[in-house]
This record gives sequence, structure tokens and C-alpha cells, in this order.
Amino acid sequence: MEFALLFKLFWLGLGAFDVIGIAAMPILLAQPNGIRRAWIFVSGSAVALMALGWAFAYGLGKPLVKFNNEYPWVQHAIELTAGCVLIGLGIWLYRRGRGGSSEALTPDSMAKRLLLPIPLLWLFGFLLVTIQSIIDVVFLVAMVETGTRQLPFLPLLLAVTTYTIAALLLQVLVIVVYMALPHAKRAAAMTKFNTLLESHGELVAGIISLVLGIALTMMSGWGLYQALALGQQ
Repeated sequence: MEFALLFKLFWLGLGAFDVIGIAAMPILLAQPNGIRRAWIFVSGSAVALMALGWAFAYGLGKPLVKFNNEYPWVQHAIELTAGCVLIGLGIWLYRRGRGGSSEALTPDSMAKRLLLPIPLLWLFGFLLVTIQSIIDVVFLVAMVETGTRQLPFLPLLLAVTTYTIAALLLQVLVIVVYMALPHAKRAAAMTKFNTLLESHGELVAGIISLVLGIALTMMSGWGLYQALALGQQ
């Protein structure tokens, strides 16, 4: 397998910045058995990404390859469209963040669901990420890129796992840092983290979306130009 593909999937996974999932971490960690509950929530999200990623990349693989062979510009056009969407989303989030918009990242309805018993909490993490991924242009780009490679079982598993790890890396880091803190400092640290996330989360998400969108637009735009140029020869 090409290292470039894994690098791109890791980069795209990091770009799938899940503010809501990260904002759920302080709430979960503040609960009784909070560390266990946070890992349960993240594991549900991980299984959802792996299952959905496998279904998209493997199920769409053959049709995508056939279509891409006939119309080699289509994949680049999809990525270019996704890049433009990310730029628009990034501008919107950035302006909201700069404008001081302070809507709760985890509304009361979601906060209540984070109090569910462990089996239902796992299911909630699974369903939340499933819904987010279906409408996430970054996930679509990553799985289209993977599907067109028609990878064997193990390389495909590695590719989907790479994207999953990157997409959930920030949530995992919050839990790991929390576990590393002395017990006396954990509550204060999570309160400070939650305050920073509420005040700057959309701004950071906007910047990440802008950077990813611009990079994706530039690369896919060049790829689209080359594909169209070759098609005219």
C-alpha cells in the first residue's frame, strides 16, 4: 500500500474535527466512572467509523473504479466540490467564533443522553458518529479515495483504521491527559478545558476547515485540470 494514501487519510481524519464529540469528553469524565464511560463512548464512535468506512470503501470500490476509468475527472471534481464546501463551512464557523457566538456545543438534550447506561451510551456514540459521517464531506472524500484503490482485506483494514484513529485522536488525547493528571487537578482542568472549548471551539474548527478546504481545493483543482487536459488529447 502507498504510504501517501495513509498520510492523506490521516490528514483527512484530523480534518474531520468533531467539536461535539470533544465537548462531550468533559461531561463524561465528570461523571462517576467517568474514564470508563468516556472510553465506552469513544469505542462506539470507533466501531461506527470502521463499519461505515468499510461499507463505503469496499461496497463502492468496484463501481467507483469502473466509473473512474470511464470518467477520470469525476473523482477530482468530487474532491474539488468537497473542498469548496469546507471553505464555506470554515468561513461560517470562523465568523461565528470571531463574532463571539457562544451557543452550547452540547445542548441539554445531548447532555442527558451522555447520562445513559453504558450499553446505550455506546450505542449513542455509535449512532452519533454514523449520522455525522454520512453528511460529512471529509469522510466522503476519504472513502472515495480508498474505494478507488480496490485494496485487499488487510490494506483496506489498515486504511480505514488510519482514518478512524485520526478522526478520534483529539478525543482520545483528552481522556489520556485527564488520566495523567493528579486527581486533585482533574476537575479544575476539565472546567478550564470546557470553558476554552465553548469560547474558541468554533473558531478552531473554522480554521481547520479552511486550511483543509483550501489544500483540498488546490490539489483536486490541479488533478481535475490534468485529467481534463489528458482527456482532450
